[in-house]
Amino acid sequence: MVAIPALAPSPELSSRVLVVDDHEMIRRLLTRHLADAGYEVLSASSGMEALHLLHTSACALVILDMMMPHMSGIEVLHAIKSDRTLSDVSVLMLSAEADTEHVITCLNKGAEDYLTKPFNAVLLKARVHNCVERYRLRLQERRYREMLEQQVAERSALAQRRAEALDRSEEALREQMAILQSILTSMGDGVIVVDSSGRLVLQNPASEAILGSFAAAMLPGPGTDYTAIRTADGQSALAPENLPLAAALNGQRIASMELCLAGSESSYRWINVAAGPICNQHGLLTGAFAVVRDVTALKQAELAIRESEIRYALAAQGANDGLWDWHFSSHQLYLSPRWKAMLGYADHEVGAAVEEWFGRVHPEDRDLLETRIAAHCRHLISHFQHEYRMLHRDGTYRWMLCRGLAVWNANDVAVRMAGSQSDITHRKQVEQQLLHDALHDGLTGLPNRVFLIERLSTALERLRRDAMHRFAVLFLDLDRFKIINDSLGHVAGDQLLMGVADQLRTLIRTGDTVARLGGDEFIMLLENITDETTVHQVAKRIQDQLSSPWQLNGQEVTTSVSVGIVLGHTGYASANDIIRDADTAMYRAKMSGKARSVVFSPDMHMHVLSQLQLEVDLRSAIERNELRVHYQPIITLASGEISGFEALVRWQHPHKGLLLPTGFLPVAEETGLIEALSWWVLERACAEMTDWHRRYPRTTPLWMSVNMSIKQLSQPDIITRLEHVLAQTGIAPACLKLEITEHTIMEHREDMDAVLARIHELGIQLCIDDFGTGYSSLSLLQQLPADLLKIDRSFIQQLDGHGQRAEIVQTIVELARTLGMQVVAEGTETVHQLHELRRLDCAYGQGWLFAHAQDAETIDALLASNHQFMIA
Repeated sequence: MVAIPALAPSPELSSRVLVVDDHEMIRRLLTRHLADAGYEVLSASSGMEALHLLHTSACALVILDMMMPHMSGIEVLHAIKSDRTLSDVSVLMLSAEADTEHVITCLNKGAEDYLTKPFNAVLLKARVHNCVERYRLRLQERRYREMLEQQVAERSALAQRRAEALDRSEEALREQMAILQSILTSMGDGVIVVDSSGRLVLQNPASEAILGSFAAAMLPGPGTDYTAIRTADGQSALAPENLPLAAALNGQRIASMELCLAGSESSYRWINVAAGPICNQHGLLTGAFAVVRDVTALKQAELAIRESEIRYALAAQGANDGLWDWHFSSHQLYLSPRWKAMLGYADHEVGAAVEEWFGRVHPEDRDLLETRIAAHCRHLISHFQHEYRMLHRDGTYRWMLCRGLAVWNANDVAVRMAGSQSDITHRKQVEQQLLHDALHDGLTGLPNRVFLIERLSTALERLRRDAMHRFAVLFLDLDRFKIINDSLGHVAGDQLLMGVADQLRTLIRTGDTVARLGGDEFIMLLENITDETTVHQVAKRIQDQLSSPWQLNGQEVTTSVSVGIVLGHTGYASANDIIRDADTAMYRAKMSGKARSVVFSPDMHMHVLSQLQLEVDLRSAIERNELRVHYQPIITLASGEISGFEALVRWQHPHKGLLLPTGFLPVAEETGLIEALSWWVLERACAEMTDWHRRYPRTTPLWMSVNMSIKQLSQPDIITRLEHVLAQTGIAPACLKLEITEHTIMEHREDMDAVLARIHELGIQLCIDDFGTGYSSLSLLQQLPADLLKIDRSFIQQLDGHGQRAEIVQTIVELARTLGMQVVAEGTETVHQLHELRRLDCAYGQGWLFAHAQDAETIDALLASNHQFMIA
């Protein structure tokens, strides 16, 4: 009986790792990482030193630098694998460059794996662990193989001795077989034994569990279906002669062979097989054995690691972000090629020192960047994200968005931090442009109302802190801008506004602000003024500067500016209040004759509030039917007979009584209510006149004069609306006279011709009101389709004893007669004026001498009585 020794721990199964590299820093770094992982580490700086250590100290793994002086890593690898005493030692190649041909050469010469520099600590430890385990696996497999060889040899010897002395050895053989069977049964590795013809002799339970349905494919011999057994990559089937047992029957010894067992549903199992021949004591081949180990889990882990590495490499190459990895203990910084390219550098132009990063950060941004990284490493903020500027190779600064996450050790100390960096310069530029656009006027580029209010609020806050601080606000409005804009077009109007903006920029000091509120309104904020005189001097310079002629679309035009001034003081609560009062002062300047400057006073604000209330009341007046139309008779001066009426609007205010037009029409014009009000008066007057025509028929019908505003004349549908009034009220067109002031015709001459001609085509008569104040030429008067002239009351009122005025009136009368027009003397108030007008042969008169404007009921009674005025 031959005893089989137990498998006691062997000093050869060590975890000692030999690091071989000619760079001391690499050796130290590898030694530290491996020592942290629990390995005993030796190091050598050359191949010769490494081979000496391997012969004197048992090592499980050699981490071998591929490129070394005197003796390269490939030569050292060849020496290790050629030495039978060292061939089981695992070798992990280390290279600073991904040289595919060198790597393949090393793997073909027996290297277990390879690792590129700079290496990843996690990947290093995983691959070292795999290599050490493979080393231990090979040693165990060798011991099992030697034991089996010994057992098989002893079994053959026993069989021989049993043949000679069967009676003495039969029991010993049974005991030996029982022991062997017990060992084989308890083994985790599968064992298969075949005889010299390839027939199965022995198979332990582990082999059945590992191989399952693939067991038959492992046996050599004709008829065996071996297609399911493939090389380790699972791609190609193994040739029959290369099957482990077949090779062993041919006398080959296989220390380790990885095979893939391909299932029917894309399932794979990986095994590691060691095999060898079995010979009797005479050296004759009696069979072969194979030891099988299931390495599926290990193989899958290796594949997962490799796929992860590939994914990481592809992600790093394809990502638009630059990646960084900072090891705090070694002060080494990994910066990806993309990170460097963002700043205009090639990969080799930027090193691994931390200053390569922070030294390029804008000096104003560096402290906050380092502070935020430190705060994250101390758990003060959950994640690191920060925006800062970095110096590009071209000398400009680019905005970067950096994100990162730290790794802490068991003592809660940050040991590493990694993340990404993105170039957000374009986004920052867009944000800055949006901010600029939000605070500046799109046409002129001046600050807008939002910007101005912020500056005004700052000035007010400074005033609250310092009572000696003084500032002023100038509200500027261009006079006649609407006329220029309407006559020359919006393009010319925009050119004027941009030109004014450029001029205003030249008139302000550093620290002052000029802004455009909208339209033709500008505001200037003057800081640190000494006295009110300075403000008036600035206003005067503005008015002088802007009064110069402008060339717009080939036309020379002039404009002026009205200025409202507010002197900053502690009584203001908000910037909007200052703008409101400056606006009020500006309107007071316009009402004072334009091209003026007015300083705001509190009574102006009360007036504005009164006007606002008047506007509210006026809007309600139209809805509540508080407006009235009064009619002033127009008299034939030769007979005293009523020839027509002028329709004049009145407002029956619920609290203020009857208001004349001067009390509310300016508000109506300013607020835009004048349009609706004017059409209402026209329709009401025409309807009233139609009723009087029906009830009081005359040989020569009465006519109705109604004032027409420029807003009505400018409407594109004015002809349609007039046609509607004629149809709605039934008035004869010849009985309707539309009064248009000479000033309106002169200001809008080019736009009036076509409109007035179309109105005249309707049969409606046209009356030039306030004639004599607009300085129209004779040629212009000849071109107008006018039927009636109304001499302005200023000429009529001065007929008393003023020969010169009489000559003017006479000239107008004769001019009208020559042009085939009638004349109405408006404002006839005295008997002397009446006599003069009759002497000058003026046809019609209108004024208080005859009658004030009366309501419809009074006029109705006047017509019913067929009243005739005394003119003698």
